[in-house]
Amino acid sequence: MIDITDVQKVLNDEPNENTICYEYELRPTIIVSDIKKLANITDDYGYIFNGVLKKTDRYIIKGLSNGYIIKNTVEKALKLLTVKPDIEYGSVVINGKTIYVMKVFRLSEGTSLLSDELESEQIKKFIDVLYKICIKLQGNSTYINVKEDVRNDYIRDMLDREEYVIKDQTRRGLSASGVSSGEIDILVEKDNYPFTVIEALILKYLDKDYLGKHLDKIFTYDTTGDHFNVCLVYAECRDFASFWEKYCNFVKQYKYPYPLITSDENIDQKYAGSEIRIMTTTHNRSGKLTRLYHICVKILSK
Repeated sequence: MIDITDVQKVLNDEPNENTICYEYELRPTIIVSDIKKLANITDDYGYIFNGVLKKTDRYIIKGLSNGYIIKNTVEKALKLLTVKPDIEYGSVVINGKTIYVMKVFRLSEGTSLLSDELESEQIKKFIDVLYKICIKLQGNSTYINVKEDVRNDYIRDMLDREEYVIKDQTRRGLSASGVSSGEIDILVEKDNYPFTVIEALILKYLDKDYLGKHLDKIFTYDTTGDHFNVCLVYAECRDFASFWEKYCNFVKQYKYPYPLITSDENIDQKYAGSEIRIMTTTHNRSGKLTRLYHICVKILSK
């Protein structure tokens, strides 16, 4: 229950770092960063205000329209966290203007938001680079009606131009039979350590058995337990929108070698393309989190 008296007191004081304000920002993927920040402050709690402008010397109440269900934003943001701080939320009316309030309580000592390590700038940069490479591959007619290895070679060569060390068809982990080492499509190294595994496949439709085998292979080939890996799908299908919907539903329900903690399709909103789609699943691997990026690229056919 939000205490309007406390809210008024905060808004009447000078602005401080424990109060985060937006005129209008209700995307869970943005709000979750603020929740993580406030959950680790030294004070007992902090506030996130929507409908408030924060100046250097004062707060200005702008207000938002009534009827927004703030509960949906909070619940979706918390799903992105493994360790969830206590949050009170609601709306209050001050001077006839409605603002939406989240009160985030500090985590107990010794607790951390484990998903922070999955949000590193290095990982975000790599996914951005890979996404742009996929755009170039998609627009190049050379890679229509070719084998998977030819497309993988292009991905590898383009990544090799960046700061990454690329190992192609590296033998690592176990094969699908569990007898011999398996061949990774692309192993990326950084600073002499494994950075991520890219497992690629062609799908003309949602072949659940074939896709499932490749999802399992990613975790088998990743013997280190990377912070993140990539499942890269070359989708040679007519109805890409339908394919993507079925793909997302499947990977959110699949029984992985390591338990599925959460899935996130909101990341797709960051990228403009309708013919390249991206989502993530996050897993508990031996007590630590690992994230799997699912990138589906529609490939035209002649």
